[in-house]
Amino acid sequence: MPQHRILFIELLGGIGDLIIALPAIHALAKSHPAARMTVLTFAPGDQLLQTDPLIDEVVIAPRGEAKATVDRLLSQESFDLIVTDTTYDGIAEAVQQAGAERVVTNLWRSPPENQLVSDRFLAILQREGLIQPEFAQRQAQIHVRASERIEAQQKLGAAYRPLVFFCIDAGMAIKRWADESFVQLGQALQQQYGASIQVVVGADRETAVRIAKSLGGRVSLWERGSLRQLAAAFSFADLVIGADTGPVRIAAAMNAPTITLFGPSWHGRYGQPEPQVDLQGYPQCGDRRIHNFTEQDCWYSGSCPLEWQTCLDEITPSQVLDAARSLLENRREIVPDASVPQNIHQNVSQSILEIIPQNIPQNVPQLINSNDSWRSVRNLLVMRLDNIGDVMMTSPTLRALRENLPDAKITLMASPGGMLTAPLLPWIDEVLPWRVLWQDLGRLDFNPAREWELIETLRRGQFDAAVILTSFSQSPHPAGLICALAGIPLRLGESKETDLGTLTHAVPPAPDEIHQVDRNLRLVESIGFTVTDRALSLHIPPEAQTSIDRLLQTKGITPETPYLVLNPWTTCQSRNYAPNRFAEAALRLSQITGWSVVVTGVEKDRDRSHEILSILGNRAIDLMGMTTLAEVVALIAKAKLVLTNNTSTMHIVDALRVPNVVMFAGTEYECQWQPRYSPSRLLRRPTVCSPCYAFACPHSLECLDIQPETIVQAALSLLQCPEIG
Repeated sequence: MPQHRILFIELLGGIGDLIIALPAIHALAKSHPAARMTVLTFAPGDQLLQTDPLIDEVVIAPRGEAKATVDRLLSQESFDLIVTDTTYDGIAEAVQQAGAERVVTNLWRSPPENQLVSDRFLAILQREGLIQPEFAQRQAQIHVRASERIEAQQKLGAAYRPLVFFCIDAGMAIKRWADESFVQLGQALQQQYGASIQVVVGADRETAVRIAKSLGGRVSLWERGSLRQLAAAFSFADLVIGADTGPVRIAAAMNAPTITLFGPSWHGRYGQPEPQVDLQGYPQCGDRRIHNFTEQDCWYSGSCPLEWQTCLDEITPSQVLDAARSLLENRREIVPDASVPQNIHQNVSQSILEIIPQNIPQNVPQLINSNDSWRSVRNLLVMRLDNIGDVMMTSPTLRALRENLPDAKITLMASPGGMLTAPLLPWIDEVLPWRVLWQDLGRLDFNPAREWELIETLRRGQFDAAVILTSFSQSPHPAGLICALAGIPLRLGESKETDLGTLTHAVPPAPDEIHQVDRNLRLVESIGFTVTDRALSLHIPPEAQTSIDRLLQTKGITPETPYLVLNPWTTCQSRNYAPNRFAEAALRLSQITGWSVVVTGVEKDRDRSHEILSILGNRAIDLMGMTTLAEVVALIAKAKLVLTNNTSTMHIVDALRVPNVVMFAGTEYECQWQPRYSPSRLLRRPTVCSPCYAFACPHSLECLDIQPETIVQAALSLLQCPEIG
């Protein structure tokens, strides 16, 4: 029977007790979606229920006033269903006398020794017919705001992964694992995995400081703050280790892998569901009272009656390390959080629409359901207004458009930098260079006349349709609005926003983590066009090949001479691997292979090239500032190996299937941009701050803190691959 008002009473006193009850609370809320859910609990556990979408009201009981608060709440409000895990001080009797239609007063009844308490709660409520089985989720879930996650990420900075939290504190001495054990474990994690360790500060800060100092290396203190701040930090953890206390349960509720160390309490009753790991100290203890550990002598005395300080002493650092190994080796990098706002253009496009929607020609259809009209397109505009590499990644889409529209004129609208790719893209007939306001990162002044000039330019083009290509963080609507004002009848783009009226064909957004090539191709496929080849490809103009061959000959390199290419810079500071390290790696590879090192770059890089050229000595072939983009592509096509950062060169090598080692900074996710068809090794040091999308790194580029020898070994592994020959 549906309930209209539900009260859940959780007044056992510990943060862990509240988290144990959370699966039951959530199952009740999901099973009665129209009901108002109220939870009565103690502070500070109430913090963890803030922003919980399934809980409508949280009532806080002052310490020492549990029964009085229950009486007061029941006298002020009426409930259809009351569930309590708390029975002391006559609370159960008060609930039974409250007049509710349904009451469950004892969620602890007849528990088996090895059934988790949280599972027991769910089983009883399901037996009572109060929750539906599909909503009986075993693992608790805590909700934090995107802003809280961002704040925690900023505080953690560029901590190397794996990021491990030590929860060293416990309310009772017999529940604490030895300080020396934490130190031994931490040193092993640092040595074997290069782990960064955060020691969570509890009531005893001095102990936390002492453990951190003993560990040394990459270790920090997570100072005491709110429980929500701690929960947000745990959302970035690769592993959390601690005794059976509230913080470790918070970590598990934030989907962090945990290892919980049990002493007086029994892991079979109070442990956490798999894949979390529970380790029990001295399970055969004769004084153990599994049905109620508060009856054990050690609980009252605060000391272990055996030879240990606590039975947790039987759990060795090596045992915990073995458990950590299984969790860390299965741990994946964090995927993008859909709750974090990443689209910086949405507000801009919305504002523009509010200003001039009346200027959209009335004869332009605003919604076209059929895809048939795309087959008759004869004058197509394709918009990709980013950098060279972004335009190169449109090659499969441009190829597919040409194959599906063989008689159409295809014009590529690109930035002045992006237009340099035009000779490499044989599927386009014309290129329209334009620097647009919404892609210019604040360098352009706001000039309405310039925007109207763009509209008039597009209007004169008399395009039948526009395909607007964007990345996961961009909006198609500014471009869509311009095209609509220019009278282009068909406008295709991928949109995360609600319908703003600027697109006739708005494709629902793909997951952020899909590859950019596939993101582009989804648009083509959404209008019924076929895609025969999803790989990047670039056309090398014959004159570019001839020119680069002549240039190399002046440097003593014949067409038969093997060489490797070093492209050591990008225009983005946060993506630049240390040039001296790059040079050291290239020099070592040159010594091993006997190949010369061709150094590429633009003329403005020359001033910072002296160190690289000095390290390489006579093994360097300096071509900086001497080549066009097409000539660079021709140069790379004949290279045996390319060393580069995450820049357009990475896409060139993929299009040409040239072996490459890429220093891929933590600015972005590899899965969105990485080479997919060339023999490749992407190198970076995983850090918590990734992906930062920053142009300048405030953390000394820890994500690229990689030794040159690592590059050498990665390159040699590629050169020995069978496909290279």
